[in-house]
Amino acid sequence: MKRLLFLFFTGTLIANAQVGIGTTDPCDSAMLEVSSQSSDGTYKGFMPPRVTVAQRDLITAEGADSGLMIFVSDPDASIFGLQVWNGVFWENVHLLQNSIQPTEVAYTVTSTEFGENSGAIDLEFNITNPSLTTPITVTVSASDYSDLDETLSQTLTIPENTAVFNATSIFNLTNDALVEGNELITFTITNASGGSGAPTIGLNSVFNLTIIDDDLKLWINEIHYDNIGGDEDERVEIAGSAGVDLTGYSIIHYNGSNGTIINSSNITGSIPDQQAGLGTLTISVPLQNDAEGIALVNPVGTVIQFLSYEGVVTATQGAAMGMTSTQLPVDQTITMAEGFSLQLVGIGNEYADFVWNAGVVSTIDTINLGQTFN
Repeated sequence: MKRLLFLFFTGTLIANAQVGIGTTDPCDSAMLEVSSQSSDGTYKGFMPPRVTVAQRDLITAEGADSGLMIFVSDPDASIFGLQVWNGVFWENVHLLQNSIQPTEVAYTVTSTEFGENSGAIDLEFNITNPSLTTPITVTVSASDYSDLDETLSQTLTIPENTAVFNATSIFNLTNDALVEGNELITFTITNASGGSGAPTIGLNSVFNLTIIDDDLKLWINEIHYDNIGGDEDERVEIAGSAGVDLTGYSIIHYNGSNGTIINSSNITGSIPDQQAGLGTLTISVPLQNDAEGIALVNPVGTVIQFLSYEGVVTATQGAAMGMTSTQLPVDQTITMAEGFSLQLVGIGNEYADFVWNAGVVSTIDTINLGQTFN
């Protein structure tokens, strides 16, 4: 009889791709429907797998198993309740009233940016329901260790009765001389033990750190803002390291009269390799014909350059606020024909190697006339 029932059940599963327990008419949108009423007219509930904390930790759940659910029933840990695997750790769905509320660990912030030469990385944690007597041990893993002095996950101990904990120098950035562009490292809380009850990891379990590459060469290389008649092709050309993602960098245009921001232009893509690992990239920027400032800014908001033409500009807002510009030694005039620009000329591989020249034929997205990268 059991074999016949099994064959019948299998046939129903194949034919309809749905399963009903206690019902012959499962919901059309459900793969499995369990009826609350049994064949004898009584009502039943659903019992999920019950495990202790130790047994739960033996489950080899992976990222693809997100949604896996269990009921933790552990008298020794005094925790009773539903937990679900969120792809990284077991997250509480609901704990019964007779559970000791577990200590929970999470990051206070979830993202920030550091320069490559920043050195020590400090991590700050929120600890909910800390134990008055028992410290909590936390393990933190990095998504990539190639830019860190450390090569393995790090374990730290948070003292008992601590609500906010600043862990200093848990990881340290390696300041190399490679042009790599900005990079992202994700620090994940992978384990928590101690505290009260069966400790859990909070929702802010991931900390994203953007590393700003300080070996990247980038400078303003050409400007066009004025010509005879209506101004055409107003723009700022940047030059620097080729092949690096410039997402997050920007050009900010400042008003010379009051130092406020006129507009901001995001830089996207990367610079092509035109010569010796360097190249140029043009950004269309609406420019005015009087004293104006141009700031080249990195993703952290640090000003790489603050130049101006036809006068000195002091910024009163934005990334360059409080800074005074370096005025270019040359200007464009209303008598300059269309198709000319202000350009750097000379031989070198960084801004200081070149000098500004006026009245040079524009070179859009190419190395300037009289300029050589080495």
